[in-house]
Amino acid sequence: MNSAAHPHRLDQAAAGLEQLAVLVRAQSWRATGTPALPPTQAAVLRMLQAAPAGLRARRLAERLSVSPASLSDTLRALERKGWLDRQVDPDDRRAARLRLNAEGQALARRLAAPEQGLAALMGELDDSDVGALLRVTQLMVRQAQQRGLATGLRTCLGCRFFRPYASGRDDLPHICGFTTQAFGDPQLRMDCAEQEAAPEPELAASALRFRQRHPPSAD
Repeated sequence: MNSAAHPHRLDQAAAGLEQLAVLVRAQSWRATGTPALPPTQAAVLRMLQAAPAGLRARRLAERLSVSPASLSDTLRALERKGWLDRQVDPDDRRAARLRLNAEGQALARRLAAPEQGLAALMGELDDSDVGALLRVTQLMVRQAQQRGLATGLRTCLGCRFFRPYASGRDDLPHICGFTTQAFGDPQLRMDCAEQEAAPEPELAASALRFRQRHPPSAD
């Protein structure tokens, strides 16, 4: 059944997500010794913590779906706080890579702690609930990308290695072409280091198949 025929349900779902976002922004980063941070600064710290070799500013901007110009204020603020270093990019000495220093890495680890942000609200969810949440989030990111609201996000659904419902198994229905392993919705990744963006025709076909809870057998 098409959920677009039930605007009340969509309104309530959107209201719930917005309420959670407000709650998390109000309560996040209040653990002892962890400073309050704007969401963009926290996102940059998390991304760089997951990229020990560092990232260029343009790549960070792509991942955050913002312009390099709008990101520059965030980067300057992190540098002033003493958490971020710029180093010459060994692949192109005309460019710079951004890396977290020791203090920035320690802060990023605290931000990633289970009691921080939305993760603090998920402790009571079982695997099926987490899988449902990840499934919906993958589809919503796809919609955001189609509308030009997001770029550079490294989701399973956007990856050329993702094979939805290709394993023939009910418990682990998907296949990752990179690892050749079968996996289920609870193992879907929103930020995978091995992700390679799928060409649009391939992505569209993958998304269509992923939307079907009981798609036809793969050829």
